[in-house]
Amino acid sequence: MAIFDRFIAYTWAERALEMAVKQEPSEPFQNWLIGQGLGKESARRTSNILSHMWFKTASTNEPLLPDALGLFPSLNISDHLVLHWGMGIAHFSVFRETAQVIGRLGLLQGEFTKEEIINRVLMKYSNQSTIRRAIERTIQTMYDWSVIQTTPQRKYRQSMTNTISSPALAEWFFRAIMIGLPEKYWLLHDLIGTMEVFPFSLESHASVLYTSPHMEIIRDPNGAEVVGKRDNKLKPA
Repeated sequence: MAIFDRFIAYTWAERALEMAVKQEPSEPFQNWLIGQGLGKESARRTSNILSHMWFKTASTNEPLLPDALGLFPSLNISDHLVLHWGMGIAHFSVFRETAQVIGRLGLLQGEFTKEEIINRVLMKYSNQSTIRRAIERTIQTMYDWSVIQTTPQRKYRQSMTNTISSPALAEWFFRAIMIGLPEKYWLLHDLIGTMEVFPFSLESHASVLYTSPHMEIIRDPNGAEVVGKRDNKLKPA
């Protein structure tokens, strides 16, 4: 299992994405990172994380990566954050769970400390020394990506919510959310408001779930709308 245990500057993620779009090999990326000031070992480990995001697919049957690269030419530069975030939550459980905790703390408290984030994520893991480092690096990364900011009291808070301008990008992002978790279906309301997507607003794009060739919506025995991937062969709960 890949672990998000390195700080990833946004400029590094953008470089990896640009290389992937141009279909350049991933091997030179490590040397590029060394040119950015990283040591050889640090560059190797950082390159491994970004390779999992932009040069490898988690499943040969899942077109999340090629579809992201196909969307790239039609996107504004501000939309690239959606792509990086989607790949992060799809492929790295610590990244996703840290985002969930930050989303929840932001909703409940407004401001929160690093230790509050770490302690809540660690509750899900036994190997706490390794995971603690990964959480710290994830927080550092999210700060660099400007989705959280510091307060005068040395706490964190969420930054301004980002708008997703493209319905096609929103549909891709919904798929990234669903790929990253083992559940076969979601209540529609829960999918739209899931905590790990706190930097973005998805409510205005709910309609794409009804037209997506990758997802289907049915009603459960209580009449609630349930969303799932088509290849999961959805059945009412």
